[in-house]
Amino acid sequence: MTAKRGRWSYIAFAVLVAISLVPLLAVGLPPLSDLYGHLGRYVIQTDLANRPELARYYAFEWKVIGNLGVDLLVEVLHSRLGLEGAVKASVIATQLLAATGILAISRQVHGRITPFAILALPLIYGFPFNFGFLNFSLAMALALVTFAAWLRLRQSAGRWWPHLLLAVAGPAIWLCHTYGWAFLGLMCGSAALADAIERKDRLPTLVLRVLGECWPLLFPLIPMLAWRADTVGSKTGEWSLLLKAFWLASPLRTGSIILDGLSLQIMFIFGYWALRSKWARFDRRMAFAAIFCALAFLILPSRVFGSYFADMRLVPYMYALVLLSISTERFPVATTRWMTVITLAFFVARSAITTVTYVEREKEMEQTLATLNSIPVGARLATFAVQSCDGGWAPPLLWHVGSMALVRRNAIVNDQWEFSGMNPLKINNPAAGYFARDPSQMAQPDHCRKPYYPQLTEVLRHVPRDAFSYVWVVGELPVQMPEFADLRRVPHRGAGMLYKVTPPSLSNSTTAAR
Repeated sequence: MTAKRGRWSYIAFAVLVAISLVPLLAVGLPPLSDLYGHLGRYVIQTDLANRPELARYYAFEWKVIGNLGVDLLVEVLHSRLGLEGAVKASVIATQLLAATGILAISRQVHGRITPFAILALPLIYGFPFNFGFLNFSLAMALALVTFAAWLRLRQSAGRWWPHLLLAVAGPAIWLCHTYGWAFLGLMCGSAALADAIERKDRLPTLVLRVLGECWPLLFPLIPMLAWRADTVGSKTGEWSLLLKAFWLASPLRTGSIILDGLSLQIMFIFGYWALRSKWARFDRRMAFAAIFCALAFLILPSRVFGSYFADMRLVPYMYALVLLSISTERFPVATTRWMTVITLAFFVARSAITTVTYVEREKEMEQTLATLNSIPVGARLATFAVQSCDGGWAPPLLWHVGSMALVRRNAIVNDQWEFSGMNPLKINNPAAGYFARDPSQMAQPDHCRKPYYPQLTEVLRHVPRDAFSYVWVVGELPVQMPEFADLRRVPHRGAGMLYKVTPPSLSNSTTAAR
């Protein structure tokens, strides 16, 4: 009977992981906001020698930094799967690891997959993932899997096996993204702290025990200190209580504010019910991890060493830790069964919502990318993504659409990231000035007066004509586009407006002829 139950448990594990991958399997390139920009960088990383049009403007220099996760996977996989195939495989692997990590932690902590673990699974498609933070998402997924393995080794293996795991996994996860390494340390430290408190250790002994359990995770401090020395001048700050409240309300931000908000309310209802239930108990290890994650979220500013949304990224994982802390050991069997049915239905519904959203966003992107057929190979392209004045709920889709011209037309673009010490990409386009790199592609409608981005007419007026041969405007276009004599409209089948930059002499003669 026990063997049969164990077999069904593994089958359930596999089915849940498979369902979690459906949104990605239903599309080609996952329509994640920053993914298109990353794809452009991967072209420079893997194929610059075969693209002479780009060699003058871009360079890629490998460095040991804590932000290389998918870059390394693409380096290994692109020769076998092609560039876009390697990126998709990396994204699928990320979500497979994330779902596996959540379920494995539940099994290790509670001895089974709890309904609350199933309830946590949709959080792997949270706002940070949908925004396209690929290296971050991979590192966090690896941290979840490693933590589950570490818990198991602490219970079933010798004293040094957990240390060996952290000594190997810690630097590897740090290399993927610093956040994943810190998150793993937070979870392991919380578990060691909970065990020390349960033993009623005194404070000095408690500190020594926690350090004794987690000291192998200190190894990445050496390369991290050297790396951060290169990021001097990178901006840190922008702490906002109002923005934090908004992040707390939008961990499932995918497409529909109604469906995403309703889904979060369902999670809150289950969590509140468990908190008030006479049967519920909380695993102290996971509860401490959730508390420390919440404190980190409250303390962190929105931007750290040039990385945007530093605090927002933690929210889905914080909620997942809360759900994973809830034990159903004392729940009546009948109650556990109907909770499992409801949470499984919720998980399937969220997977369906995410799948439909991804399919629709993929169609929108394909319609937009039809414009690339009208852009010559090797063009110098300035793309401007016009944001709606209210910002919108769905993650932005077109912020880095210009990089697809780099991928498919060898175009020089203005939306690649170049931060000191943050990635290995170097941009050499002095004629473009501010318009050589991200965030120069961001614009807002002329009637919008928000301080974040310049207005469309202003960017079109100031984009240097000698640095670009084409201008592509996408997003929320005004009814009447601003007109400039040296920007000639180019007919095309895709979305947005495409202009060819004409030499001053030609534009003047055209104006005179009119």
